[in-house]
Amino acid sequence: MVFLLGKLLKAIDRVNEWVGVQTRWLSVILVLIGVLGAFRRFALHQSTAWECELIVMVGAAMYVLSWGYVLLLNAHTRIDIIYSRLSQKGKAIVDIVCSVLFFFPLISALVISSYDWMMFSISISEKSALTYVYPPLYPLRIVVFIGFLLFFLQGVAMFIRNIYYLIKGESL
Repeated sequence: MVFLLGKLLKAIDRVNEWVGVQTRWLSVILVLIGVLGAFRRFALHQSTAWECELIVMVGAAMYVLSWGYVLLLNAHTRIDIIYSRLSQKGKAIVDIVCSVLFFFPLISALVISSYDWMMFSISISEKSALTYVYPPLYPLRIVVFIGFLLFFLQGVAMFIRNIYYLIKGESL
């Protein structure tokens, strides 16, 4: 049973690591869109409203897809004045308590609401009305749902590892 659980947790880790590493390329795309927008605006004197909207969409995708990877790396912001002084067992207890009180309720609500939002967006073929291009919004809604889901799954993996550490005294 522990073997299968370990394989499942490693699979979650691998998916989040792959998505996180691939998401880095979105920053390159953001820079290219920004450079293109600046060139079009200042050199060609052309309107670039759609580029601003595209930057927001790509930036949102970059952020939401990276959350699970950042959690995998244990790189989210903490109050290290207290947390860093705790033993490994103390850190596991704090992580478990905070997961139950904050992480799971909030991220569960975000996964559920982003799923509903995504399904509605797909059903109406939602488009943005902010520019004359009317780009579809449902791809972004899908990415947001996937990002929240990956973040939630990585939180579950972290939670299980902390429980296992408290029970067995060793890492899973």
